[in-house]
Amino acid sequence: MALNFYKYYSRQIKYALHFNILNNSIIDAENKYINFQKPLKNVIVSDSMFIDTAYLLKIKKMIKSIKGVFWADFVLKKYYPLYSDYLKGKISNVGTDGKINYGEILNINPDMIFLIDWNIFNPLSKWLDKNNIPYTKTGNYKEPKFLGKMEWIKFYASFYNKYKKAEKVFNKIIEEKRRILKSLNSRSIKYKPVVAFFGYHKNQPYIYGKSHYIPNWIREIKGNYLFENVEGTNYHYIDRKIFNSRAKYADVCILDTMGEDIDIKELLKNNPHFLKFRAYKNKRFYITTKDYLKFETLKCSEVMEEYVKIIHPKIYQNGDNDLKYFIKVV
Repeated sequence: MALNFYKYYSRQIKYALHFNILNNSIIDAENKYINFQKPLKNVIVSDSMFIDTAYLLKIKKMIKSIKGVFWADFVLKKYYPLYSDYLKGKISNVGTDGKINYGEILNINPDMIFLIDWNIFNPLSKWLDKNNIPYTKTGNYKEPKFLGKMEWIKFYASFYNKYKKAEKVFNKIIEEKRRILKSLNSRSIKYKPVVAFFGYHKNQPYIYGKSHYIPNWIREIKGNYLFENVEGTNYHYIDRKIFNSRAKYADVCILDTMGEDIDIKELLKNNPHFLKFRAYKNKRFYITTKDYLKFETLKCSEVMEEYVKIIHPKIYQNGDNDLKYFIKVV
């Protein structure tokens, strides 16, 4: 029996650009229409936001349905109950970069596989098509607005007939964002700090296109994103010398650790040039916590407000000294 979709599904998605829900169809990041005839009991996920949504909305059936996870050793450590199930063999690691466990996918016999629309999954997609295994592609990471990224909770929840619950939570986040901006706009901000938001992998810096949701949020909260010349929403590796020559003059530096547990002493030892950055000298150099990405969903409004604390610390009583999702390098 087909799921009974809420009438609310006919509403147009408000902020997200890379999925939609129309009548009884879910349209994914590759414009594929997803229709299914039974509730999801066995799923495989590559997108950790699926798990974040399950916990945010407290959908027990959604959590229970997870039987396989890509990069499980890395992803599931962020979710202790699921990590315990993984260690007990109740959840399988179905693959890492370039190494897919096709046999385990067949053993799980999933009702749906949630893949990120990355090129590395293209060979797997062809194999799934050949074997008539249903899958969908997600793309929350390439949304140009923070609320657009967050609205993907409606996408995941819809597979469990929980759209209405997701919409209620999402609307609260919209109100929280309005509160944050109203409070900021009531202040006299005379100077918009220059912000370098970037990543670092094996001492190789990468930067995000100006249309990514974080640079857009930086602009919304009266900051100037340093890399406005970079187009798009994806990240791009950049020559270290070029990066250093520009980032050293930024007022604020935010290093996105992408879930890595970074030792600050080792970071500075391996990158002594950071010590010469204006942001470091002025004690405004930050890194994201190892579980930051999880909290972008679970504590979205708090994360958004912490960006304001970082960029405009003087408007808060405690400045930037009570951060939960960022760590001051100095």
